[in-house]
Amino acid sequence: MGLLRNTIVTYRAYRKRPPGTRLHTLIRFLTCPFTRVLQSIPKDARSLLEVGAGHALFSRLAAARGVPQVVAVEPDLRKFGSVEGVRSVVAYDDAIRGTFDVVAMLDVFYAIPISDWDALLARLFDRLSPGGTLLIKEMDPASVKNRWNRAQEWISMRLLRITMANAFDYERSEAFIARLTRIGFREVHAKRVDFGYPHPHLLFLARK
Repeated sequence: MGLLRNTIVTYRAYRKRPPGTRLHTLIRFLTCPFTRVLQSIPKDARSLLEVGAGHALFSRLAAARGVPQVVAVEPDLRKFGSVEGVRSVVAYDDAIRGTFDVVAMLDVFYAIPISDWDALLARLFDRLSPGGTLLIKEMDPASVKNRWNRAQEWISMRLLRITMANAFDYERSEAFIARLTRIGFREVHAKRVDFGYPHPHLLFLARK
C-alpha cells in the first residue's frame, strides 16, 4: 500500500472525529513514516498488537493493509474511539493475553522510564508468537535532527499535555539492540526510515 492510499485511509478513518483528533492524526501521519514501517510487516502476518497506540492510526493502516486481526492498546481514554478493522482496548500492555504475529510500538519508549524498559520488552516477547516480528520505531538520539524532536515533544508533554509520559529517555541504537538481544530476541537490527522527514526516525526489527 502506497503513501497515497494510506493518506486516503487516514482521512476516511478520522474525518468524523472532533477537530482536535483530526488535527492530531493529520500531523502524526505527515511527520511519521508509517508507510515505511508498514513495509516491515510480514505479508503472511495474521495478527498484530500495537502497544501505546494513541488514536490507533498505525493499527488502522495495518488493518487496511490486510492484517486480519489487529488489537490496539492505549491507556489514555482521551484517545479511545472506534476504528474500522481494529479492536481498541483502553489499558496498559499487561492487560493483553495471547500471542500475535507482529507486536509494534511507535514512539512510546522515550516516554517510559528507562528502568522499566527490560520488563516491558520481556512482556512484548511473551506476546509474540514463535517466529513473530517485533517493530519498534523510535528517534535516533545521535542525530542532529533530534534537537527539533526534543523541542516538539517537550511542547506536547509539558505545555499541551497531549502525551501521557513519565520520562524523556532515548538510547543509542547499539545499546538498544544489545538490550533486545539480552531479552532473547534474535535477528535484531535497526534501519533509518527518516529520509525526507525532519525527525530522526529509526526502526528496530527483531524476531522471536
